[in-house]
Amino acid sequence: MEILNQIVDLFFSNICFICKEKLTEKKYICEKCEKNLVMIDEGKCFCCGENTSKNGICESCKKELFFDGFISVFEFDKVIQNLIHCYKYEEFKKIGKYLGEILAEKLSRYSFISDVDYILPVPLHHIKKRERGFNQARILGKSVSKKLQIPLKNSAVKRKKYTKSQTKLCKEEREKNVGNAFVIKDISLVKNKRLLIVDDVFTTGSTMKSIASVLKNNGAEKVYASSIVRA
Repeated sequence: MEILNQIVDLFFSNICFICKEKLTEKKYICEKCEKNLVMIDEGKCFCCGENTSKNGICESCKKELFFDGFISVFEFDKVIQNLIHCYKYEEFKKIGKYLGEILAEKLSRYSFISDVDYILPVPLHHIKKRERGFNQARILGKSVSKKLQIPLKNSAVKRKKYTKSQTKLCKEEREKNVGNAFVIKDISLVKNKRLLIVDDVFTTGSTMKSIASVLKNNGAEKVYASSIVRA
């Protein structure tokens, strides 16, 4: 796999991952495609789109999802969909580093980030990790951790249940699918801590809600969540 990644770097490092045009400098997407990425309006709740004034989440979503704050970067469209697809399913892992840096920059604008003790990437079940070859949330989290100088803890939460893809499920099915899917591995990394969950795509929030609930039930002081895309 490492040899394959080196070949990809050699032949595709100067090609835009979205439109496949040749790049004049070493980047991942061209300026035109970068401008076409649609940022979420920061004046509204990142979860539901309602007005909010604190930590990117309205009171209604805060109660439903157990988040003390939630930040996302991009609206879901074909451009970001293609980029995420290249990252998750074609193993262009450097896209994760690039997207993680963008998420980190956005998070840095919010005061709560200075109080976060640890970053927690959404864990994959070991079978799914073996199938995919890597955990996309972990790469994003590592990039955010490096940029913001907040420790990344991969061992705090474990996905104990193998769950089917959430893609074609409705909200109720999603919540049932990930219900009781997560367990705390190291209580010392959770109790009385302020934690930031990182994932690639937020749709209904079922996965991160399940994690946040487990964290709060095990003594987490604050639980924040973040994603690259709000679908």
